[in-house]
Amino acid sequence: MTDTESRPARRTGRPPLTDRATLLAAAREIGFSDLTVGAVTTRVGVKYSTFYRHFSSLEALVAALVDDVVTDDVFPDVESRWQEQLLSFAAATFDVMAAHPGLAPALVRLPDAPDAMMTAFRRLTDRLIAVGFSAEDAVLASGTAVQMGMQPWLSASGQGVGDLRRRDQVLDSAQAFDPQVRAVFRDQIDDPPRSWTLRRVELVITGLEARLPS
Repeated sequence: MTDTESRPARRTGRPPLTDRATLLAAAREIGFSDLTVGAVTTRVGVKYSTFYRHFSSLEALVAALVDDVVTDDVFPDVESRWQEQLLSFAAATFDVMAAHPGLAPALVRLPDAPDAMMTAFRRLTDRLIAVGFSAEDAVLASGTAVQMGMQPWLSASGQGVGDLRRRDQVLDSAQAFDPQVRAVFRDQIDDPPRSWTLRRVELVITGLEARLPS
């Protein structure tokens, strides 16, 4: 038998048109707000059947994309006071939602939170329990930090306009709001409302400090 005869025949035909990583990269470029199966297949230049060989549904792609953008790097494990950890958790949540418009509504629709967020949540609850909070207060505080970080981005467009709309509504309202209240809406709510969101969390922290056993 010759060397040529002993070697396996080369596979013929076209190479695979795409793979899962290519589809996921295209989805990330498109973003959560505009993500559809058609948008992904058009960008990559493949048929729907190719997409469904790699993802069973659009929801499966969204879940994979969430895990792709919400990583452990988003929630760094830092040693600090519990107050700073709680504020940092809310800030990290806000920032990743701001970086990926449409992520917050997508997270709400998913059955499970991404692993990185759950790991950070566990670290925070463990820290709060370690300093003397009850398990119930630890869960309530950590959950509130997540919700406050996400809330500005839970509008229909996922663009973080809820607080800004309320600001404009108060300032344009024919109702006689107290001048001090109008001043708060005019001067304190930023765009996007990051510092306003973190001030809310600071208010929660002040309340938690009063509940901490001495």
